[in-house]
Amino acid sequence: MILRRGIYSQYQEQGKDALHFDATYNEWVQLPSNFITSTRTVSFWVKPDVTTFNGQARQFLAAQYAGSGQRTFYAEFRDTGVIRIYLPTASSGNNFVLIESNAGQYFNGGQWYYISISLDASTGGTMYVDGVAQTNTAPTATLGFTRSGSNFHFGGFGTFIPTLGNTGTQKELAVWTTARTQSEIVADMTRVFTGAESGLKAYFPTNEGSGNTIQDINSVYTGTIVTTNTTPNYIDDVMWVNS
Repeated sequence: MILRRGIYSQYQEQGKDALHFDATYNEWVQLPSNFITSTRTVSFWVKPDVTTFNGQARQFLAAQYAGSGQRTFYAEFRDTGVIRIYLPTASSGNNFVLIESNAGQYFNGGQWYYISISLDASTGGTMYVDGVAQTNTAPTATLGFTRSGSNFHFGGFGTFIPTLGNTGTQKELAVWTTARTQSEIVADMTRVFTGAESGLKAYFPTNEGSGNTIQDINSVYTGTIVTTNTTPNYIDDVMWVNS
């Protein structure tokens, strides 16, 4: 079964407002140490380059992972073609649970999907794809993103294992200190945030269009684009793209 609803296709191109990552060049956006620690919802848009399938190379979308028992979070297109999310179930050690998008639902290349992970203090962790709650949940993941110990990386696994990257496009990272409900997540997909929303820690519209940094809407947090590609103007000319 293929997920066919591309919600983001309703928007017209507004200039370069997304980042295309190439796993060949160990690319990601690096945000501050412990950026998502003590938060409860992470959301972003992702567009794979090719349709996912059983047997594909793993593609890592985001991670805050220091090793040594500090596996706060990671998200990936698994080699089975689905999205897998790692969630901690304790504030230290290696206690964790994995949740995945619905089995048999692959993701079309060139199509945008809105991915959200919400950790409720009572009901645990839920993944939403285009606002649809996935069947596999994590009732024991009630602590939120509690662990610390590393930078947060958007668009790849990051410095701990730099070869684990993503080849695809991502944009609009939002991080909340509250567990977002399904109705709130659906509303988020088409909202333009002001920065004053209750519980919103940071929102990166990724609309800079050039340069090696992205800025959150309140100018509190800055993310730095990392790549090993040394081609002049590579970030401006290749990584920054129209959505």
